[in-house]
Amino acid sequence: MAPAWIGSAGGAIATAVSALVALRPSRLAERLAPLTTELEAEVHRRTAQFERDLEAEEVLMRYRQPLAAAAFDLQSRLYNILRMNFLEKFGEGHDRADEAQRTTLFRLAQYFGWTEILRRDIQFLSFPQAEETRRVAELQSEIAKGFLTDTYGPALMIWSDEQRGIGERMIVEEHGKVLCMGYATFREKCDDVFAPWHERLRNELPEEPVRARLSHVQHLLCELVETLDTDRVRYSQDLQRA
Repeated sequence: MAPAWIGSAGGAIATAVSALVALRPSRLAERLAPLTTELEAEVHRRTAQFERDLEAEEVLMRYRQPLAAAAFDLQSRLYNILRMNFLEKFGEGHDRADEAQRTTLFRLAQYFGWTEILRRDIQFLSFPQAEETRRVAELQSEIAKGFLTDTYGPALMIWSDEQRGIGERMIVEEHGKVLCMGYATFREKCDDVFAPWHERLRNELPEEPVRARLSHVQHLLCELVETLDTDRVRYSQDLQRA
C-alpha cells in the first residue's frame, strides 16, 4: 500500500494541473480580448463608412440629372461668351441685351442652386470614398474655387458665402420636393432678389480679365458634366472646351 503522503501529493498535483488547464483558456481569452475589441471596432467603422458611402451615392443619383443639366447650361453659355461673341452680339444697345444678361445670371444661379441642394444633403455623410461621388465633390470644389479666387482679379470674383447665398435664393419647394426655381419665377424676382448680382454681372462680365476665369470654370464644368453623364449620350457629345 502506498504511503498516505503519496496519495495526498498525487491529489494536489492533479488539482494543480486541473487549475493550470482551466487557467490557460482564461489567459488566452484575456490576450484575445483586445484583438476582439479592435476587430469589432473595425467592422463597425467599415460598416458605418459603407452605409455613408451608399447614402451619398443615393443622394448623388437623386440629383445627378438636374445638376448635370445646370452644369451643361452654364458651360454652354460660357462657351458662347468666350468663343461665339455672345456679349458682342447681344450687348448694350441690342434690344435683347437685358434678357441676355438675365439668362446668363439665371444659368449661374441655377448651378449654384443645385450645388447648394446637393451640399445640404451630403454634408453630414462625411467625405465619400466611392470614386465617382468623390470626383463629383472634388470638381464642385474646384469650380467654387474658380469663382472665388483672386488669381484673375476682382472681376466676377464670387466668394463661397456669396455662391451659397445665390444658391439659397434659388431653392424652392414644390409638391414636397426641393428644387431650383424655373426661369419664369427667376425673371419675376431678378430685379428684386437678385438685383445686386445682376448689377455685378452687367458691369464685370465684359471686362477682359474675366475671360480667363470663365475659361477655367468652363473646362471644369465640362469635366463635371462628363462625370455625371456616365452613359455619354445626353450631354457629353455636345461639349466643347472654350
